Amino acid sequence: MSSEPAPSRAVLTPASNFNQLKIPITRQPRRHWFRVHRAGTGALSFGRFSHHRFSRPDSPFDLLYIGASIQTCLWEYFGDEVFQVRRVISAGKWDGCCVSRILVPELNVCAVNLERTRDAMSVDRASLMAANLRVPQSWGLVIQEHPAAFQAIKYSSRFLDQSCLALFDRDGLAAKLRVVELGSLNEVGAATEWLEERKAALV
Repeated sequence: MSSEPAPSRAVLTPASNFNQLKIPITRQPRRHWFRVHRAGTGALSFGRFSHHRFSRPDSPFDLLYIGASIQTCLWEYFGDEVFQVRRVISAGKWDGCCVSRILVPELNVCAVNLERTRDAMSVDRASLMAANLRVPQSWGLVIQEHPAAFQAIKYSSRFLDQSCLALFDRDGLAAKLRVVELGSLNEVGAATEWLEERKAALV
């Protein structure tokens, strides 16, 4: 039996003096983003959940996750099922969801999708996307607590090279968002096209 340890990489966590580091503030211009959510539940349902990447029950702010495109949101919502269950998606889950377009004002964000930001934070992409959510959640917590007063984290989707935002409910941001519900997934062409392109079955 080999005595060699299993191959692994270091998982990076925030330094104890993180709040003293100069982290770049990135200006995110005003634009439309998207969200896939349960029908009958408002698109602006901020929260603190242990199964989310950058938030946890003791976060200082409630968070809302949105994507740059409808396709991005669909990957974030259904991607695990597409890959893990042989391209099978729960019909009940799909039929129970809708898409909303959200107009977000200009924000000051911590853009962890940018190399210069990660360099200042001393973190790699892998740690921010670690399967053990306690790791990225630890980064989410220190970003929320940083004196730069970031209003969101901008990051890349796990599934494709498109941006997502984790919005913080601070500075009265929730009241400044403007939402238009586009309809159920079965009514939105971009959603049905995504399903057809994935050759995914609804069961």
